[in-house]
Amino acid sequence: MSESLQEYIDAVLSIIQPLKESEFSEKLNKISAYMASIEKSFVMLNSTVESIRQQTSSDPESCRKAVQGKIAANKASVASFIKFARMNLDLARAEGLDKLVKRPKSANKVDEKKISESLGKWFDQLPDPASAMIEHFKASSNPLDKYLIAGKWGHEYLQKRGINTEAYDGELLKLILCKDTAAVNMVQSYGKLSWAIDAVEEMVLKKLEAANPAESEIS
Repeated sequence: MSESLQEYIDAVLSIIQPLKESEFSEKLNKISAYMASIEKSFVMLNSTVESIRQQTSSDPESCRKAVQGKIAANKASVASFIKFARMNLDLARAEGLDKLVKRPKSANKVDEKKISESLGKWFDQLPDPASAMIEHFKASSNPLDKYLIAGKWGHEYLQKRGINTEAYDGELLKLILCKDTAAVNMVQSYGKLSWAIDAVEEMVLKKLEAANPAESEIS
């Protein structure tokens, strides 16, 4: 595997390492395992491609097709690893948010749906919903508003808008009084981990694209 991709994977692992000794360790360990699987897949791909080149050196077209097939299979595998890494990251963040932001006992599902739809329509009109959500959290006296903005709904809304929540969580956690350090660290680290996993995926795609032989590249 190329050194540069290894560096991106190591960046993910370095963020996870200080968080692993917590109740979130199971899901974080799974993320580490998926990163290791990406590494192993590239080692195997490099070995397989080299073997194909040696075995089909007299048949360039067969070589090209075989190499492309292995690269396509590797791409699909890595996509699954990235998907499940992100899924476990989302689950770990959701658990952290549950510890930091408590749902008002008086709120019912109808109220929650009504207010979330209203908030969504309002924030949809704004170019910087994260800042508006922080300001609304500060100004609102409605516990359900605060819960939605600071909890799972608010984070999922920002993700749908394509906004990384690292800066948002930094501001939000200053406003939330909580003694659960592990949960705070998990939520604070989500944005960095999300960026790092995105970087791994981007580098993987670049490496696979570079390795994919065109018809003129094998002779």
